[in-house]
Amino acid sequence: MKQQIIENINNPEKLELLFRSNKKDFSNSFDEVSADYDSDLVHFWKIRLADSSSNDFISFLRLDILILIIISIFSGLLAKLPDFISQLDQEIFFFRNLPIIVFNGLILFVFWQNKIFEKSKIFFYIFSIIVLLLFVNLLPYGNLDSVNVAIIHIPLLLWCLLGLSFISFNYNDTTKKIEFIRFNGEFLIMTGLIILAGGLLTAITLGLFSAINMNIEEFYIQNVAIFGGVAAPIVSYYLILLYPNITSKIAPVIARVFTPLVFVTLSVYLISYIFSGAKIVEDRDLLILFNIVLLAVLAIIVFSISEIDKSKNKNISVLILFLLALLAIVINSIALVAIITRLTYGLTPNRIVVLGSNLLIFVNLIIIAVNLFDSFVEIKKITQVENSLVKYITIYLIWTLLVVFLLPFVFWFQ
Repeated sequence: MKQQIIENINNPEKLELLFRSNKKDFSNSFDEVSADYDSDLVHFWKIRLADSSSNDFISFLRLDILILIIISIFSGLLAKLPDFISQLDQEIFFFRNLPIIVFNGLILFVFWQNKIFEKSKIFFYIFSIIVLLLFVNLLPYGNLDSVNVAIIHIPLLLWCLLGLSFISFNYNDTTKKIEFIRFNGEFLIMTGLIILAGGLLTAITLGLFSAINMNIEEFYIQNVAIFGGVAAPIVSYYLILLYPNITSKIAPVIARVFTPLVFVTLSVYLISYIFSGAKIVEDRDLLILFNIVLLAVLAIIVFSISEIDKSKNKNISVLILFLLALLAIVINSIALVAIITRLTYGLTPNRIVVLGSNLLIFVNLIIIAVNLFDSFVEIKKITQVENSLVKYITIYLIWTLLVVFLLPFVFWFQ
């Protein structure tokens, strides 16, 4: 919306159409954009939005909060199914179904916010969720590696569904996809703040009741914590829409502060590892740690790219990201050597998935590093990095589909 307003800032007919398509989004975006422009048309829209915003805001606010509460209660009741159906094992139920329940609530609220009411899109989503629920719960039970790996990848598949709903199923809209990548960083920040606040409230509440010799811990965890936990992502998404300037200002600061710190920390760790004598091939836990670090670094790079100031040439932030990408490639190379070596001990679902994931990330990091180097030379090319990230999401989606729906059958549910 913001980009469309900028492109049509002097086009009254197009601005009117944009306003009618989504009054709330238009009002928020125009408020951010208008400060950079000074014309009679811009002044007119400022006055118009100021006159109509209060009543519209209150009506939207009330309806949005009502929908949020309904979806949160519905999601919380689904999460408490083991309490209502004694045959359900809570641990197994949560492992297989909780990600679907949480993401489903969030995606339903995104549907509402984006006004996605087309029958074909609603049917596609309902069909996808039903297939996922049936597939996950019909998989064999037990300590089966191929099944566990498939279930662990379900959240990534649901994240892709969230992305589809975020871009209103307009798969060719690159601008909206880049906005989704940027949104993930803001979403993580806001959700983290909500969880921290919820944890603090929980500790205070339990402490207060404990002081008067009332033990409400079990009741609180089983009811308030569960409902609050599944509602937290939905509330986070809503707050980002309601106060877009908050997270958009915090995110760049976090990116600028933590990116160089992560680079220094990993550089020191990598040098220490080389001289430590640790053998990643023999130490499975160390290999797992390397992969976690790799994913974290990739996430930081992706998050930081979307927050780069595109007005500065020879941007030091781009250079740091380039060096961080090179460092991640070194870490990935070490991990790949260890994984390939461990394959000589025999093929297992875990080793196949780790190898495939590392190869995908390795190629992705090389593409990112090349584009970041070009962007350091000419900052305008930073859009190439964002475009390459967007295109690569499709490859991750295909890989996730293979792991979830094909891997268990290839290994006969071993």
